Amino acid sequence: MDRRTFLKNTGIAAAGMSLIHLSSGCIKNPNDLITIGMIGVGSQGVERNLRHYLKYPELCRVVAVCDVSLSRATSAKNLVNNTYKSTGCIVYQDFRELLENKSIDAVQISTPDHWHVPITIMAALKGKHICCEKPTLTIAEGRLLCDVISKTGVLYQVSVEDRFLGAYHQMAEVAVNGRLGVIKHIEISLPVPELPKEDLEITKPPKDLDYDLWLGPAHEIPFIYSRTFYHFRWYDAFSGGLLTDWGAHYCDTAQLAAGYEFTGPTEVTPEGETLYYKDGIFNTAYKFDLNYKYSNNLSMRVKSGDASIRIIGDEGWVESVGWNNKPTASNEKIFDLTNRTVTLPTANDEFIDFLQGIKSHRKPIYTAESGHRTSTLLHCGNAALKLNRKLTWNCKDENFVNDPEADKFRKREMREKWSYAKICPDYTY
Repeated sequence: MDRRTFLKNTGIAAAGMSLIHLSSGCIKNPNDLITIGMIGVGSQGVERNLRHYLKYPELCRVVAVCDVSLSRATSAKNLVNNTYKSTGCIVYQDFRELLENKSIDAVQISTPDHWHVPITIMAALKGKHICCEKPTLTIAEGRLLCDVISKTGVLYQVSVEDRFLGAYHQMAEVAVNGRLGVIKHIEISLPVPELPKEDLEITKPPKDLDYDLWLGPAHEIPFIYSRTFYHFRWYDAFSGGLLTDWGAHYCDTAQLAAGYEFTGPTEVTPEGETLYYKDGIFNTAYKFDLNYKYSNNLSMRVKSGDASIRIIGDEGWVESVGWNNKPTASNEKIFDLTNRTVTLPTANDEFIDFLQGIKSHRKPIYTAESGHRTSTLLHCGNAALKLNRKLTWNCKDENFVNDPEADKFRKREMREKWSYAKICPDYTY
């Protein structure tokens, strides 16, 4: 069972807290309900994200949904209204109109990757708290995101479930508590996606889809249904392919377990043959083998293949094969954390942590800085694959060492009307 199918069929029980009343603006006290606007209501936006918010009526109220596809937005609105047995959910096609709604406290962003940071920044500048899907699109915009979040003071949660899943949380706690000894190597394999076989021709966009707004900061290309919905991940104007999609999950667990949550590797080297989609529709790498090195001689291999992660120390190993499967270890005693010295924070899921963080005015478990560092190592990997050579990375200055050619991959051009110079002119990109 793949990750998204698993999520679609899995529910998480809501916390037992009493219903108080609906807030009509900012959170004035801990008893106010948090009003949520959903931006992007495709498969992930509804089946994972929206359905989870609807499980917490004692903490929040979904009051608006937005999608460039009006039919998807209308379907999401009906789900909200049927759940609450009301007619109050507002539908938007343009997220900017939703952000102008002052009664909305927080937004969930579930758009394609190329929209994650621009919408986040615009939401933060409007004072909205943000829970946003991974990853960033470039290294430079990830740093920009962190700067905006820090200056505006809004709460930002990376919407990745692995931080809150028992299998990966247990693996990380085992590692940080020294149960494996000194971490020497991490082995990660990412499952290669099956490409669509239908809806691959160029057509006119559906009448209810604002395709120009869907493209947003990306360059203009013809509409192809399968490249627009879900499979945008395999086209580099919109995403970083397999490496940034599945890699954002496993590599976050790896960095957390190894103690590099807020830094990252210093080198990345491609090994063997790298293959890219070359069908004229998709163009990201689907076969690759990357070796990362960290400052303490820790190594990490990230390759295409199956779905697995193994963390290896000088006293043992722990691994999970298949997505979110129970970990195994070289010795079952490794899982004994009776005398643990480090307890990693966790919650039932990222949404309840986000909501409780807003109420208690505390940082979420998975912060903008942490998410940026994971995305950065993946972007470094994609740059190494494209250049087909080793790259040396400066984690402090966030640039490639004496490598102007590689530094060109730190950012990319945006359509002028959506450039960061227009979105946030007071910040440096």
